[in-house]
Amino acid sequence: MTHFNSGIFFSRFLTSPKKLFWFYIFMNLIPSICLMFTEPFTFTGKMALLIFPAGLYLILFSLKKNTGAMQLFLLPLLVFHAFQLVLFYLFGEAVIAVDMFLNVATTNVSEAGELLDNLWPAIVAVCLLYIPTIAIAVITCKRKIQLPASYRKKAVVIGGVLLLLSFGLTFVARNKNTGHFTVCEDVYPANVIYNLGFAINKWHNSQRYPDTSKDFRFKAEKHDYAPLREIYVIVVGEASRAENWQLYGYSRPTNPKLSREPGLILYEDAITQSNTTHKSVPLILSAASAEDYSVIYSQKSILNAFKEAGFTTVFLSNQIPNRSFTDFYAEEADFHHNIRTPKDGGLITINNFDEAMLPLMQHYIDSLPGNLFFVLHTYGSHFNYKERYPASFSIFKPDNATGVKAENRQQLINAYDNSILYTDDFLHRTIGILRNTSATSALFYTSDHGEDLLDDKRKRFLHSSPNPTFYQLRIPVFMWFSDNYRTTFPKKVQNAADNSTKPVATNAAFHTLLDAASITTPYLDTDLSLVAPKFKTVKRMYLNDHDKPIFFYHAGLKKADREMIEKRGMQH
Repeated sequence: MTHFNSGIFFSRFLTSPKKLFWFYIFMNLIPSICLMFTEPFTFTGKMALLIFPAGLYLILFSLKKNTGAMQLFLLPLLVFHAFQLVLFYLFGEAVIAVDMFLNVATTNVSEAGELLDNLWPAIVAVCLLYIPTIAIAVITCKRKIQLPASYRKKAVVIGGVLLLLSFGLTFVARNKNTGHFTVCEDVYPANVIYNLGFAINKWHNSQRYPDTSKDFRFKAEKHDYAPLREIYVIVVGEASRAENWQLYGYSRPTNPKLSREPGLILYEDAITQSNTTHKSVPLILSAASAEDYSVIYSQKSILNAFKEAGFTTVFLSNQIPNRSFTDFYAEEADFHHNIRTPKDGGLITINNFDEAMLPLMQHYIDSLPGNLFFVLHTYGSHFNYKERYPASFSIFKPDNATGVKAENRQQLINAYDNSILYTDDFLHRTIGILRNTSATSALFYTSDHGEDLLDDKRKRFLHSSPNPTFYQLRIPVFMWFSDNYRTTFPKKVQNAADNSTKPVATNAAFHTLLDAASITTPYLDTDLSLVAPKFKTVKRMYLNDHDKPIFFYHAGLKKADREMIEKRGMQH
């Protein structure tokens, strides 16, 4: 009898144009309702989050007699809704950011597979919500269930009033993070459509980089030559956070070799200027910064500056090519080698460990004469952590988490710590290669960004969230100098040590390396060089989702993040 009654109810529902009308509106409003509970807006802002889309959907679903046909026409909007709800599951807040769209464009099958395996609860949920919605739309579209014209006219009027009301609310609403409030940046789904357009334009500009930068010259010159050949190396880490480094006070011995490395200069208070790889790495390898990001489209990378100064440049990578600025920079090198290649010509890549770059580094040192500059782009601690290190580094156990769940947190941390332990060995061996050359050499290490590991009640995981966290911002940075470098350029080494307690950000890498190699160029800012006596302590900026600089302390950090910043004594 119950099944019979349910069947009658469903049958009546499918033939009721008014019920279907409100059903479609409600299903489209679900993300907006969720955002009311997650976004840092004033009460009027939260009201605008609901009133604007409600008015918009009332008008849209009144444009056609057959509301099912309109829902099918708005299928791309359902895709946005599904994406948004998965984002809630992953980060617990914020709308689909520009960086989210670009991450989709720059990811690959291997990385996507590792992540999607842990997003299945959210994927199942959105399927349960929106596949039936689509099915109902198809059925009612075929049956030509039509909404009365008089009802549609009333809905359009009500929708128009709600849109006007929401527009008025924007003048008194406020986003507590940014201090302002606009429809295109703060109200769903207008902001997602705006972000998509922003991402498309940004992608187009980045793909034009080879043309827009082809005539650029650093006018770089080398001064103060050392008596022996010079070799400079920058190692770019991946998703390595300072919080899990023994060198930064972590209780576990994750840096047993680097902690015994003589002369290592550690920068105690370092942050990244972006929590997403496709922006953070170019900020490290170019003169661009959060404060002046637009120059990235017209200026070349640090590899060209070294080339102009007479160095042979080598770019070694364990990252998958993703058509980003990093790939363009790699192609600017004299020699470029990527060890993470597609398996059997397919879409899945071979999982090589970072150490596979070291024989190549040794080969180029042995076979190339003169001064050398290396970029080593590691895979470091990229999720899935268990895949980032050989079995011999499985020290902290158990480390084979079956999924990203609160109950698996210790396993995830164990695997992550093992990846840091492996990074420690990789960096120690890299330094060993430089030491054994007897060259005048220096190494600069920085991670591109940090990582969330279900650290507090927010249960945040991974990185690239629309709003960063303390754990994504605070990163390890250090420098190492060979004995010959210390003898030849003692003042630079002393300056590097003197600046070790000052607050730094990743935009210091470009200027520090050029200054360390005694390369001059109009684009060198010694105020940002860690080997310069006048390195300046300034307010550190973060590059937000719309490529605007914002003081990192105001970049959407929550109370838990600020408490950690205070606890670690970071300057802000």
